Amino acid sequence: RRQRQMCIRDRYVKPGMKVLDLGCGSGILFIGGLLLGAKEAFGVDIEEHAARTAQENAQQNHLSPDTYTVRYGNILSDPALVEEIGTGYDVITANIVADVLNAMAPLFGKFLKPDGKLILSGIITERKDEVVDTVTAQGFSVLETREKEGWAAVLLKWNGK
Repeated sequence: RRQRQMCIRDRYVKPGMKVLDLGCGSGILFIGGLLLGAKEAFGVDIEEHAARTAQENAQQNHLSPDTYTVRYGNILSDPALVEEIGTGYDVITANIVADVLNAMAPLFGKFLKPDGKLILSGIITERKDEVVDTVTAQGFSVLETREKEGWAAVLLKWNGK
């Protein structure tokens, strides 16, 4: 099981921020972001069932429906979904396997504000360097890494415009 608690989110999501959760699963990361004071969150998962569960979990946490959006789909093959997600996010969380993170790397900067933060987790330790190399080649710099029980999490900053 991937280590959600390693997502480093709590120190980087502040009141008023806009958060994007890619591979949102049950919604725990974007819901946590809203509970920490984010003003807006967008959660995306490739599995319809996961997106539906995330929506239900947000409702069960009594979050205002106008503060979050949940969609299912594949940002790698659906330009309309990428367009709907939009830009200007302060923080992206992505708790996804290495192959998918590597494939998504060219898109992360399109979603973030300048100096926005990207928090990656769900990476097996053996593939951390590969993912870091792929993402830093897209204009990110590493701020922090963590490893625990064979899993890695990485915090990066977007250096683009």
